[in-house]
Amino acid sequence: MKKLKIVIAILLCLVFVLPLFIACGKEESKTDDKTTTINDNSGDSSDIAKEEEKDPDSPDLPAAVDMGEKTFTVFTAGWGEGSELAKDIGGEEQTGDPIDDAAYNRRIKLEQMYNCKIRQVNEGDNTEAMNKYQTSILSGDGSYDFAVTNCTNFASLLTGSYLMDFKELSYIDMDKPYWDKNFYDSMAILGRHFAASGDISKRRLECVWIMCFNKAMIDANNFESPYDLVKNGQWTFDKMVEMAKQVAQDLDGNGKMTETDLYGLNYTGDTIMGIINCSGVKIAELNEDGVPELTIGIEKNLEKLIKIYETTRDDTFSIDTLFRFWLNDTFIFSENRCLFLACATHNIGNANGEVTLRSMDVNFGIIPYPKWDLAQDNYTPHTAGNYHPVLSVPKTNVDLENTGILLEAMSYEGMKTIKPAFYESLLKTKTARDDESAEMIDYIFGNLNYDIGNMYNFGEIVGKFGYGMSANDNKRVNIVSTIDKNVNVWQKAIDDIVAAIENSD
Repeated sequence: MKKLKIVIAILLCLVFVLPLFIACGKEESKTDDKTTTINDNSGDSSDIAKEEEKDPDSPDLPAAVDMGEKTFTVFTAGWGEGSELAKDIGGEEQTGDPIDDAAYNRRIKLEQMYNCKIRQVNEGDNTEAMNKYQTSILSGDGSYDFAVTNCTNFASLLTGSYLMDFKELSYIDMDKPYWDKNFYDSMAILGRHFAASGDISKRRLECVWIMCFNKAMIDANNFESPYDLVKNGQWTFDKMVEMAKQVAQDLDGNGKMTETDLYGLNYTGDTIMGIINCSGVKIAELNEDGVPELTIGIEKNLEKLIKIYETTRDDTFSIDTLFRFWLNDTFIFSENRCLFLACATHNIGNANGEVTLRSMDVNFGIIPYPKWDLAQDNYTPHTAGNYHPVLSVPKTNVDLENTGILLEAMSYEGMKTIKPAFYESLLKTKTARDDESAEMIDYIFGNLNYDIGNMYNFGEIVGKFGYGMSANDNKRVNIVSTIDKNVNVWQKAIDDIVAAIENSD
């Protein structure tokens, strides 16, 4: 009996003590797995992490990380001198603007969460920015931890082995909704990923092609609703031209179309690329080996290009206002003298002195650019390649782990706060003026496509089909001869990039 009591006592001790050993072992194992510094007394960040565990889209990041007051310097570029389109990266102050305030709150939250500082250095001109970025990397000064520049001349960074492959960064998960996986895959060459885009900045939402239409003109001409045409799959290039031709008028009766007349279609040297891409034409595509191949001159694309240029240059109804009259993108449309305006989302509220869509006194709707014909299965919204932002990490970055954590957290928080501030407050509420336009915007942003030839601008190819074509009158010969004269330059640009990547570390 005495022995039995001893055995029971021992078992009871084990019941109470064993869980303590197990708990200690688990905690010890958890600590060993961490490669970044864990702050066990981080209160606020633990609360944030617990809150975000409930969100299925939340990033898979350590619950609490102390980055030791590290300063992350982010290099950004605008669209021209003085431009600060990516100012939401740094978010320096609250201004009452929903985007500014969301960016500021994100910066403060992440700085407190990770015990770090986020500092933005902006260079207005993208060419100057690229020169400074490359010089910094070559000198090895480590000035920048990551950068958001434009696609315009991003290709130059691939010819000098300047960048890290995003696959080398811990914690980055491009399958998460706050990253643009389609852009990431489209920009890959030889399976290497040096370019990314996501909700780190709302800038990627400012260069998306959208078409505006004048509702009063639609009603006055008893046209079918463009919304219904889109929904029924009948919004095609030919349908747009048919409607545009019926509306155009020589208002002053002087026998020629000038800046004071009524047009069916207004485009510019830039937006013509939107019409081209959304018609299913791509400058280049990746082959099965991940090598870009020029597709601009294949027969089906050439036929479309010839028709697009011949049609849009018919100034009895269609006008490139910038090239012809040196007027800004929105002027004629803002005066209720244009049925369709081919533009981009930056025209909504950031137009460098132009009349913005948000401010104009026009009752308009928003739809995608048209597809080519009824045989084209879906609409393929695209972005302005020259202006699309691209995120990169320089090879001089020696703290890839914490950089990966911060990029993932910034993109996630951008999706939760900055994107809605831009999308809901500016696009849907103030600009798109009806539920159907909001539905169209949902579709456009949810189905973006990318033309690798447009995004990388191999050998300055985009200019040849934008402003270059605008300055010419011989439609068919010009297109064919332009390709013949320049194809070797474009191909060499591709070959140089591929060779540089093949020979990179």
